[in-house]
Amino acid sequence: MGLRESKNLAIASGSGVFLDFCPPGWESRTPNRTPKKMFEILSEMLTFEGMGSLSHFPNLVFLLEVLALLWLGKLAYGWTSPFKLEHQMVVADNKAITLNFTAYLIGLVVILEGVLEGVSDDVLASMCDLAAWGVIGLVLLLVAGKLNDRLLLVGFKAPVEMLERQNLSAALVVAGGYLGSAAMIRSVVVGETLGWALDLGLTVFYFALGQLGLWVYGWLYQRITGYDDLKEIAAGNPAAGINLGINLAAMGFLMALPLRQSYSLVWYLAWFLLGNATLLGFRFALTKLIIPSQGLDQEIERDRNWGIACLEGAFSVGAVLVLQNLFG
Repeated sequence: MGLRESKNLAIASGSGVFLDFCPPGWESRTPNRTPKKMFEILSEMLTFEGMGSLSHFPNLVFLLEVLALLWLGKLAYGWTSPFKLEHQMVVADNKAITLNFTAYLIGLVVILEGVLEGVSDDVLASMCDLAAWGVIGLVLLLVAGKLNDRLLLVGFKAPVEMLERQNLSAALVVAGGYLGSAAMIRSVVVGETLGWALDLGLTVFYFALGQLGLWVYGWLYQRITGYDDLKEIAAGNPAAGINLGINLAAMGFLMALPLRQSYSLVWYLAWFLLGNATLLGFRFALTKLIIPSQGLDQEIERDRNWGIACLEGAFSVGAVLVLQNLFG
């Protein structure tokens, strides 16, 4: 867990034919885009720039280590599940379990990608760090999945729904929880080291803090919808599963920002309140501006309109991207 230095954006400027096609003020609004003459661009297309990194031996070693950690993640998922994973995915054709496991693996990749940001020129030390923090991230993701089942979906047995009824709606909600938790775990396992004991203690503390924020948001979101989320999910309503699942993932990615930037609890709380208000505001805007003739909750509950649920989820993701761009 460590502080991240903010990156200054370089403002592009220049002259030439390219700028004649750009709107006034383009230079001041477009970062990191340095205009080049056409022949320079064409010559760069034919160079081997960047090819050297493909043959860089440590990169190949890290790639193999990531594959090994994913395999370990698969084994750990199977050990902590009350069923045989491969049997459910291949023999029973259980798409709910497969979807759940897929989200778990994607979440693990998100975490490992964050750990790879900390690799250094010391290959052996970097391999050890990747192995250690990869396993820690894996364990935290499994813990998050178990806790999400109990605290996000109170009174609802998602594993039973997925295993016995192959309930895709339940799988979508659990998948969203995995992705949201993974984004926050990624933030707490990266950064400058302060010593193993302190690093581990801070990681666990901020992991718990992030999960608390996700649970509170999930609880609040289920209160503002005009229908019983758990009842609809139990009934196999795909729109309800998509709606809640995407919002959980969006909130997790949103709360990853303060966890990555600072140790400040005040900043975390302020960002949590701002994020909640923005996500709910975007939901209200969708109802009033995009589909004013029909109620959002009615479309999800009565019509099971999963397309509208995806649209609502897209608004939530949009809110996250806007906030991260403005304050990240």
